[in-house]
Amino acid sequence: MTTNLSAQSHLEIPYIEVTGTAKLEVVPDEFYVNITLRERYDGRDKITIDKQEEDLRRAFIAIGIPDTQFYLADVDADYMKVRWNTKDVITQKNYTLKVTTPTLLSKAFQAMDEKEIKDAYLSRVDHSQMDSLRREVRMEAVRAAKDKATYLLAAIDTDLGAPLIVREQEMYYGNRNMEMYNVRMDDMDKASEPLPELQFQKIQLEQSVFVRFAIAAAQ
Repeated sequence: MTTNLSAQSHLEIPYIEVTGTAKLEVVPDEFYVNITLRERYDGRDKITIDKQEEDLRRAFIAIGIPDTQFYLADVDADYMKVRWNTKDVITQKNYTLKVTTPTLLSKAFQAMDEKEIKDAYLSRVDHSQMDSLRREVRMEAVRAAKDKATYLLAAIDTDLGAPLIVREQEMYYGNRNMEMYNVRMDDMDKASEPLPELQFQKIQLEQSVFVRFAIAAAQ
């Protein structure tokens, strides 16, 4: 990182420019699953979306997921055409399932497998306290900038003055919008062993802040 030290002129205050950086890693506690339900047939019997939704809700509640955590992702159902022996128009609905632990996530996928729900995948992970974590990282970056400016000026026996400019750069998020759980329901083998305990990479937050400090006048 570059540090700039200005010389005093008649029109400007002497200043030092620094960039402070802070990083934080947090374990995700929100996991979002995209689920698509489609009307389908079991022999000649049509299995409606309402029936599949009801079965899933019961299954999710049975493993400890509140009913409010399974909800429609779209306001209206989408419609699509499929070809069987004859043309049949069936409906399709997209849902979101939110769970709070890797254990519940694993159980949810097992429940969907048992209900023959094939189109489901983890879309993203997050943290329930993300707003406060972002504030914490921003403040730590400003403190880092102040510490850097202080020790650099101390090396030349000069004191730090008031901040003149504070400008934050775009925050970096890592391991948040990735499909870290690389299993889709349509790829699962029904005869396979139960899914193991899932391990997730931590969400990485990194913030850089540019600060211009005045250099205190010599006493």
